[in-house]
Amino acid sequence: MKKVLSIVATLLLCVGTQAQIVSSRSSIVRTEKQQSNKQWFLRGGLNVMKMTGDDDESGSKLGYNFIYGFQKPMGSIGTYWGMEFGLGSRGWGYSEDDYEISQIAHNVQISPFTFGYKYNITNNIALDAHLGAYVSCDYLGKITEKEDYNGKTEETTVKIGDWDDWKRFDAGMNIGVGIWYDRFNFDITYQRGFIKTWESNTSNVLIRLGVAF
Repeated sequence: MKKVLSIVATLLLCVGTQAQIVSSRSSIVRTEKQQSNKQWFLRGGLNVMKMTGDDDESGSKLGYNFIYGFQKPMGSIGTYWGMEFGLGSRGWGYSEDDYEISQIAHNVQISPFTFGYKYNITNNIALDAHLGAYVSCDYLGKITEKEDYNGKTEETTVKIGDWDDWKRFDAGMNIGVGIWYDRFNFDITYQRGFIKTWESNTSNVLIRLGVAF
């Protein structure tokens, strides 16, 4: 009887050990798979828009920026690359005494590549620094002028197709930093265009919230 119990105990010990080995291997495989998976996300919020140039004296104007993209790890040290697609705006505003002029253009934006680095502060909190490029095309927009004459306001609006010397296409860089808490993200990005329009360049500050899934 003792021999039978000893054999059974030995078999149970072997089975338990084998199960632990299989479980450990499965855990490693899952971890490696998770590290190699793309992380898709949505991000959107305010855009503090203006134009910048040598002789540009225009002020800022509020706009928007919404993107859908992914981040794919490059190795296991926190570096990644990604792509983004979305909708945004650019423009400017100026006012003086009884005169006000503002411009806004709505565009489609594509970021063909973004490179970044995530530094884990804790298991749930990480800093995210990133640098990338973008191209955009304005599909809608207007310039609005308002002027007061003896208490009466006159307003003039010109659509994007009638603007002189305005280039609808733009290309430039995105550079930013954000913080992740679990799946949620707060991000600040500076967007600078390289194509001059009206002797000025796009200069946007994007303040956005995001969620990964």
